[in-house]
Amino acid sequence: MPRTSRFNASFPLGCASFAALALVSAALAQVAPHVPANLVEVGGHATDHILIQLASGVVPGLVPGVLSGVASDPTVGAAKGEPLLRAVGRNRAVADQLAVTSARALRDAGVIELRSIFVEPPRDMKTARAIGLDRWYRAILAPGRDCATAAAKLRRLTGLVSRADLDGEGGLAEIPNDPQFTTQYALRNTGQVIGGVSGLVGADIGATAAWNVTHGNNMIIAVLDSGIDPHGELAGRILPGINVPDGNNITLDECNHGTHVAGIIAASGNNATGMAGLSWNARLLPVVVVNGCTGFEANVASGLTWAVDHGARLVNMSLQFYAFNPVFLQAVQYANAQGALMVAATGNSSNGNVAAPAKWNETIAVAATDNLDQRASFSNFGPEVDIAAPGVNVWSLSGTTNYAFKSGTSMSAPHVTGAAALLWSYNPSLTRDQVRALLIAGAKDLGDPGTDPFYGAGRLDIAASIALAPPPTIPEDLDANGVIDARDLAILLTSWGACLTCDACPADLDGDCTVGAADLARLLSVW
Repeated sequence: MPRTSRFNASFPLGCASFAALALVSAALAQVAPHVPANLVEVGGHATDHILIQLASGVVPGLVPGVLSGVASDPTVGAAKGEPLLRAVGRNRAVADQLAVTSARALRDAGVIELRSIFVEPPRDMKTARAIGLDRWYRAILAPGRDCATAAAKLRRLTGLVSRADLDGEGGLAEIPNDPQFTTQYALRNTGQVIGGVSGLVGADIGATAAWNVTHGNNMIIAVLDSGIDPHGELAGRILPGINVPDGNNITLDECNHGTHVAGIIAASGNNATGMAGLSWNARLLPVVVVNGCTGFEANVASGLTWAVDHGARLVNMSLQFYAFNPVFLQAVQYANAQGALMVAATGNSSNGNVAAPAKWNETIAVAATDNLDQRASFSNFGPEVDIAAPGVNVWSLSGTTNYAFKSGTSMSAPHVTGAAALLWSYNPSLTRDQVRALLIAGAKDLGDPGTDPFYGAGRLDIAASIALAPPPTIPEDLDANGVIDARDLAILLTSWGACLTCDACPADLDGDCTVGAADLARLLSVW
């Protein structure tokens, strides 16, 4: 579906849609038959629960045993403690009747429990309520119940349930590969041999030139993935995170995937050890959203909401999902409303069905290239693609001490995430949308001239993007000539004393409305 018409569309799910998606797995098997099936599964869904979005003004509850017509009416068949739905704000008689109806329908569908999909309620509840994100619940089914049938039954609860959908299963956008090469062509391509192919000199993202300007700051980057192992290259920079599927804070890598992604973003550089990530000082917030290598869209929605509520301004999602459940989209919209920049993999099915969350406008959708600046054969394509980055035979972290090559759009996305971190560290005043625009504007055009469905704007070039960025404002550069020198000192000395106007006193560097010794010391410290 074109990105320009996505927002008001619905995404009804059913057995037929999942059967059709199974064809994608078959196609992928032809591209990479060595890939474990569970790693790239794209057509599955949860078998023990469905997702429901309650109508506005409706809340879940339990049969209390005293509700009129529920505990005492044998035709209802509901027992004390079973789930029901209550319409808030209705008169008692109407509310009780709706509760009776909902209890009967939930029981008939096999629902034994209703649980919020969220680890914690969204902090920005105003936005969550406005888009309906707060009204999503997992409807846990009794063993043996069919999810599609249960969803169909609950869709009939008009006025109580807005949506009832399957919870689509997807996984990590990686194609494992173990070739014995150790050079990071993605960061600096000198024509070295990768996978038996001599690379194209300069077919890289310009990292070394970017590092002449910045090595990155300590911004928080959320990695929604399989976890991050405490590798030495990330020492001291892995923050306490969360494991959504397991409901705890154990964030060790469950799939040998998230650590590799994290290394591309932020492995320490210039430390005489191993390899270099892009942003050497970034802090990583691990958010486990898969159980092993696969997981459900609702867990990603919950993890994304948690991540932005806990300070993540930049989010990497090397994930591929194809059910496109609206709860997932609404979580992306929520994160966008909080000002987060989200980077996502287009998926590895080698077709025109760009995966979620890359499919949606709010994310930067990243396709994969190789060491010849050619499209990776596995990379999904389509009008949603924003940019491309190296994703074939990428060298990064593995476990707590090792390194490995891996391939996939999973490896492409973190190159863009790391590049965004460098841009923001170069000029922290840039807005989220400016960072996105600069990344796209600096890309090296590949394929057909201009934007195309295989490369988007082209292959990432962080050096070019930094060159296009407005220079950061340096408060001590009082004459704005790019140099802290005697002219700036003269301006400060001529302004010595109390400021006439506190809001228009550029030499007042410490903001105390007086130009004095503290301001002089600050200027001299950056001379």
